[in-house]
Amino acid sequence: MNKKFALLMVLVAALVMGTISSAAAAEIKANGAWQIEADFNVNNDFQKKGGVSEDKTFNIAQRVRQSFQFIANENLKGVLEVQLGTANWGTGALGIGAGRSASLTATGSASAGNGNFMLRKGYVDFKWPGTKVNFLVGFQSLSLPSAVGGGSPVLDDHFAAAAAVVPVTDGLSLVGGFGRLYDANSATSTTAGNLSGSHNNGDVAFLIANVDMFKGFSIKPWVAYASLGKDVAGAGTGATALAGFAGANSSANEGVRAYWGGAAFTMTAFDPFKVMADFNYGKATWNNQSSLNNAKGGRQGFLADIAVDYTGLSMMTPSVFFAYSSGESGNSTDGGKSDRMPVVGTPQNYALGSFWLQGGDSLNMSYNAPSTTMGYWALGLSLKDIKLIDKLSHTVHLIYFKGTNDPDFLKDTTAGNGVTYSNFLTNKDSLWEVDVNTKYQIYDELSLGLELGYINPSFDKDTWGAVNADYRNYGSTSAYKASLLVNYSF
Repeated sequence: MNKKFALLMVLVAALVMGTISSAAAAEIKANGAWQIEADFNVNNDFQKKGGVSEDKTFNIAQRVRQSFQFIANENLKGVLEVQLGTANWGTGALGIGAGRSASLTATGSASAGNGNFMLRKGYVDFKWPGTKVNFLVGFQSLSLPSAVGGGSPVLDDHFAAAAAVVPVTDGLSLVGGFGRLYDANSATSTTAGNLSGSHNNGDVAFLIANVDMFKGFSIKPWVAYASLGKDVAGAGTGATALAGFAGANSSANEGVRAYWGGAAFTMTAFDPFKVMADFNYGKATWNNQSSLNNAKGGRQGFLADIAVDYTGLSMMTPSVFFAYSSGESGNSTDGGKSDRMPVVGTPQNYALGSFWLQGGDSLNMSYNAPSTTMGYWALGLSLKDIKLIDKLSHTVHLIYFKGTNDPDFLKDTTAGNGVTYSNFLTNKDSLWEVDVNTKYQIYDELSLGLELGYINPSFDKDTWGAVNADYRNYGSTSAYKASLLVNYSF
């Protein structure tokens, strides 16, 4: 009996070793970014309630991103990235009880612990045999081209997609693909009422040309098309319920057909000057129209920007930049049309500065970014990567924002248009922003950061007083932020 048991153990060990040997055929590489931040904010809504500034918050937030590459060979790998947070200490994923195993609630439904990780990326990356054509299939990060601002203001997010990168010549490649942005009919939902039919999906198709044929000059023209149903966010909740598509008198249950086009441009031919520019145009037409907009609703507009960096200094990089996005006209309720550029989701990275548009490294837990609002122009100066002491660097931003939306738009429309005080500027409103961000590199992988921000707003009391009497009575007040960050990246 002992001999049989010993033989069985040998067979099991051989099977396990064979499995390990097979698994070891894939090389595993890991990288990640673990960030902890103490964040103090004052008056992020620019309001005084009862004449007293009450909007003060202090939070300690944390976010963990961990990525793995499972590399079979130079032509095939799988990519997995998970994320915990962003969440404040003491709440949700970082509160007491977080991370407990799944259990059954009193009603018998499954309930997972609050500490569960969410999927950020999960896709297969491979080249077609005998070619240089690269495919990426699965849940991934995708962004339309952008030269200024750190990311696309139209589409820059994580979603399920199939994309292909096709080299044409040494200086030309094409990137095209299809993505499913939304699907209200979730097979994994634990709630009743899943939807059927074609109105619960939101899809996008895109094509990008990377043109780099001439030394010191590159351009990336692109086009995209999206179709989103009237139930993409649930029964009776369509694309126009999302801030990036909402417009004058839009109702919640309308679908959208939209297209965009643009180009990102970079020129280094006049070294040490580097010129970067973007043009983005989009138009969305609402379907399943309500009687409010007489079947003429829609949204169209543009955003253009330009930045010039001077790279001839060793201790810093000065940069001047300008951006302009179209705003609402005073008669936007005529037919329900909007004059702001439509935006998909909430673009993750586009920003000018590091406070009002939420750029920089800060998690900015307590502020709602206005990147989907549009309707402003901005003129700014940045001093980037100032290095006067070893391992210590600074970045300074000075920016003036001015609205391009007609004030009459607020008088003629109702709530639900993606318009809120503090992140929607009429042409009578403006902001001054000053940011001073410091980073000390403790180790190559570990940094300590301090981000300071100040915004001095000027909102027209008469314009906003028609929306809320408090805006007229108490006016706007300055906002401040101070964020202390510990960032471990490897």
